Amino acid sequence: MAQPGPPSIPQPAAPPYPPPYPPPYGPPGPPYFPSPPKRTNIALIVIVVVIVVVLVVVGLAAVLYLMVGGLITDGGGTRPFITFGTPIVSGTDVAFQIASVSRPVPIQTYSVNLLVNTTVGTPRSLATTFTIIVGAETFSGIFTDNDGSGTLTARDAFRITANSGWRSGITYQFEVLWTDLSPVGFRTWTA
Repeated sequence: MAQPGPPSIPQPAAPPYPPPYPPPYGPPGPPYFPSPPKRTNIALIVIVVVIVVVLVVVGLAAVLYLMVGGLITDGGGTRPFITFGTPIVSGTDVAFQIASVSRPVPIQTYSVNLLVNTTVGTPRSLATTFTIIVGAETFSGIFTDNDGSGTLTARDAFRITANSGWRSGITYQFEVLWTDLSPVGFRTWTA
């Protein structure tokens, strides 16, 4: 039975589920994952490692060279042998030349010393001028590199001056010393 009253208004239709447009927070479904990281360039890494290894090896070689560079000698372990000419004594000076040298070696390699009888002086590096102290006496020396080669060679000359004069009856011995301070040549005279 129908009830009397106003006619009924049709109700709007319910929206379809799911809605025809995506919601503002993204499409429904699984969550969004970032893309995987890019692959590394293995060849570049290998090249960089090789360069670093080479630089380390070169650096260590340079350090080793600097450490043992002083141990490298001037051409062998053989010491030169030096002979002197006859000494000429004049006043407070004595002069003599080198007669021969077995092999030329730079002057800076040598040291010089003087003995007065059995009293040994203090060795000094060979230079154009040098002073040797023996006990309480002082002796001045002059070296002349006659050929200008920078090496000890034949005809180079020495002049030794006794600042307090040569003592009569005393034996003097001038020595050229090697790097280990052992004599490689000497000249003896008596005043």
